[in-house]
This record gives sequence, C-alpha cells and structure tokens, in this order.
Amino acid sequence: MQQLKERFQSLSKKERIIGGSAVVLLLVIALLSYSAGHGNAAVELSDKKVKFEQMDGELLSIRIQIKEANEELEQVNKQLADESGKLEKLNQEHEEVLALVSDKESIENEKNDLAKEIGQQEASLAVIMQKISESESKLDQLNEGIVEKQEQPRTLPAGYFTVGVDLEEGRYRIEPSSGSGNYFVNDGRKANIILGRDDSFYLSEYIIHLSAGDQIQATLPVKYTGVE
Repeated sequence: MQQLKERFQSLSKKERIIGGSAVVLLLVIALLSYSAGHGNAAVELSDKKVKFEQMDGELLSIRIQIKEANEELEQVNKQLADESGKLEKLNQEHEEVLALVSDKESIENEKNDLAKEIGQQEASLAVIMQKISESESKLDQLNEGIVEKQEQPRTLPAGYFTVGVDLEEGRYRIEPSSGSGNYFVNDGRKANIILGRDDSFYLSEYIIHLSAGDQIQATLPVKYTGVE
C-alpha cells in the first residue's frame, strides 16, 4: 500500500488528472452496469410475475374446463342410463313379441289340427248319413212290403200277456195306443224297446213275430195290427 502511495506521488499532475479521470470513469461505468443489471432483474421479475399470472389464469381456465367436462360426462352417463333403460324395455317387448309369435304358431298348428279333425269327423258323418239313408230306404221298402191283414187291430192295456192265450200268434205291427213306455217280450230277450209318439226318442211302431207261449210285458196300452 505504501509503495502504491509513493508511486502515486511520483506521478506528474497531468498523469494524476488522467489517472483520476480514469478512476471516475471506471466508477461511472460500474454504477451504470449495476443500474442496468438491477433494471434487467426488475424487468425479469416483472416478466415472471406476468407469466405466473398467465399460468394462474390458464390453470383456472383448465379447472373450469375440467368441471364442464365432468358435468358433460355426468349428463352423458345419465343419457346412457336412459338409453340403456329404453334398450332393456325394447328387449323385453321383443321377447314378448317373440312369445306372441310362438303362441300364434302354436295356435295356428292347433287350428290346422282341429280343421283336419273336423274334416275327418265330417267325412265320418257323411258315411253315417249315407248308412242312415240306406237304412231308411230299406225300411221304406220293408214297410211297403208289409200288408195289413183284414182283421181288426187289437189294443191291449198295460200289463202281462201270453201269446196264444191273450193274443193269437202271428206277425204284428205294434204301436203305442197312448202315452209311452217299455215293451218286453220274454224278459227282453226277444224284444226290449220303448214305444211312444215322439220319434226323436221313442219308437212309434215296431214289427215283431209273436209265437205261442211268448210272454209280453208292457207299461203302456199297445195296439196290435196283424200284417203279412
């Protein structure tokens, strides 16, 4: 330090002035540099503050977007649940329709079977009607071949009678004189019929050959007309 002081004193006045100016200049440069650095630091700090505020705003915007997205997601889930309910209902209706179609097919099959059975019954009925018609035709032929005898018809009341004693043996057309009732010959072995006027339930007439000794039991008055 002493050496520097001695050296400074040995300098000329001009050199001292130049040296002092240089020192002042250096100080000014240093101050300017410090001011510039301080200003730059302030600018950088201000920029960082602006950027932080921007980031904070962006973060808030993102949070709002997330909230809106969650609300939209909730709405979509609700709509999805509604659509799922509709789909389940449609599936149930579809199953019901399939069941109805199955029932319809079953009913159609039963209907076809019934129609076939009715056709068979109608065919059988036609055969029976044909047989009845043939039987009626034969009966008409038999009736036409029956000739009443000249004797007067006899009427016997209800009761028990013996052929050959109460009534002559022979071939007779028997008819109900009145009312309706049962008619038996030989305890029903030879004849067991119900006589009456209603042809839908009773026999209005009956042709029979009565032999001597036959036992007659009648619960109604019976008219006997001899026939050949």
